[in-house]
Amino acid sequence: MIQAPYFSFKNYMKENYGNTLHSIPIDLDLGCPNRDTNGIGGCTFCPSNGARAAQTLDTNSVQEQIQKAITFSKNRYKAKEFMLYIQAYTGTFTSVINQKRVYSKLLSLYNFKAISIGTRPDCLNKKTLEYLKELNEQIDVYIDLGVQTLNDTTLKRINRGHDASCSIKAIKKLKEYGIKVFAHIIVGLEKETRKDWLHTVKELVKHEVDGIKIHNLHIIKNTLLHKEYEKNKFKTLDEYEYAQELIYLIRNIPKNIAIVRISTDTPSSDLLSPIWHMQKGQFVEYVNQQMIYAGYTQADMISKQEESLQKENTFKLKDKSITVWDKIHKDYYHPKSGALLQAKEAFIKQSKLKEKLEKKDIDLLDIGFGMGYNSLCSIFLEKKHKLNITAIDKNRVIIKTASKLIEDENYSKVLEEIFEKYSYKDEFNSLNFIVQDARFALKNLEKKFDIIYLDSFLHNLNASLLSYDFFKLLKSVLKSDGVMICSQTNHIVKVALAKANFVYEEFSLEKTDIKALVIKHGINSSDEVCYEDGYLVYRDKQIVTNKEQQSL
Repeated sequence: MIQAPYFSFKNYMKENYGNTLHSIPIDLDLGCPNRDTNGIGGCTFCPSNGARAAQTLDTNSVQEQIQKAITFSKNRYKAKEFMLYIQAYTGTFTSVINQKRVYSKLLSLYNFKAISIGTRPDCLNKKTLEYLKELNEQIDVYIDLGVQTLNDTTLKRINRGHDASCSIKAIKKLKEYGIKVFAHIIVGLEKETRKDWLHTVKELVKHEVDGIKIHNLHIIKNTLLHKEYEKNKFKTLDEYEYAQELIYLIRNIPKNIAIVRISTDTPSSDLLSPIWHMQKGQFVEYVNQQMIYAGYTQADMISKQEESLQKENTFKLKDKSITVWDKIHKDYYHPKSGALLQAKEAFIKQSKLKEKLEKKDIDLLDIGFGMGYNSLCSIFLEKKHKLNITAIDKNRVIIKTASKLIEDENYSKVLEEIFEKYSYKDEFNSLNFIVQDARFALKNLEKKFDIIYLDSFLHNLNASLLSYDFFKLLKSVLKSDGVMICSQTNHIVKVALAKANFVYEEFSLEKTDIKALVIKHGINSSDEVCYEDGYLVYRDKQIVTNKEQQSL
């Protein structure tokens, strides 16, 4: 698993306890002040079971819940130490006398290192706060505070039962009493935008919460929100959209505040929307990888941070260009004959870019920007008309590395500008750099292109850029008379292209290891098995494995 580029809950626990404390979720069935005595009402997004943990749904007694949750954590995570987590409903919605009785009993059942109590801002009266302070002297107490949003209009719409000021007052009081606060927020509530989510985060930061739990809105069946959604199907966030907003928020949170959670679980049988095709662990890995590749870290948008580049294993190619050894893919970025030679002879010459620029402005899509050779060579062509480049790569850090390695000063200056500004512009050239998974980026492009460069590195390690489904996306953004150059010529790539109704010719440069496919719109087909990525979210390994299983 890739190390998280933010202050994770795991790291917070290790820093404070020397070990990870695994949460043991408990449902005390205390109810909620926002529901009537029959359990009717409540926040529009909340299910009737109060979001009880899935692993305890088939248990009865509290003792059974604890035992089952501990066994689950030991078996799945090799857990050794635990935090008691009063999760479902509202943990302080009962008298202080009952709180003392219940919590004392629970804490006597196991040697817990801490207790986390899920509650609402309007359920923290003075007596409860005094008891929590007393309890905090015996064992570390955390309050998991359901803030959700600090937009009063939204709070009213979701029937939250309190306003934003109530949440702020609760945080202030908890801090006065020395109680640590983890604040829950929801990204994606109807009619809210990035501005709202950032406002909520900044207010929580201002009032010094200890951690923030973030997850996207889930529309759960048989909730009030379910009924509203059926009448008005508003936008919910898919994996890529939520990851983009989540990363933006993390980059605006100081490093001393723990990012306790970035996703949530709802059983698929209960979830109406959004329907994701990434598993929870895969999503966390995706977010971590996206941030690392892009050079993003927690708080980097609010505090200037020194960029530290790792020493790269470099290699000088036959044409004197420099390439880098990719640690993840375990291969060099470019053919041994040379990156410059490949850019000029395969991508530029075979696309007839120079000739086309003699006649008109050209829109170019560069997928797999990498160290930038293909775009750089295109930018420095002599031209009569303008070249507009849209470049896509999830690895932004390699651009900074390339700017230090490439000996041509003009190339280096352009790369530095792209790294800093995500763009470059001169009299005849413009480049817009998008740091995203190309599958997500393509779905959001609003223009079509005369030329597409698809420099996909190794076919079995970048299967997501060579699947039938990805080629269908490319088909939708390539102009009818456009041309695409692909650096991969493997048979499996040709099959996927044929299925997507592309025609192609193979190019190879004599006495070199440089090859390419020159691809155009046409009528074609194939019955063979190729890479498929129907939901456009699968990991490369998963795409390759699925193909191998189909071939059996």
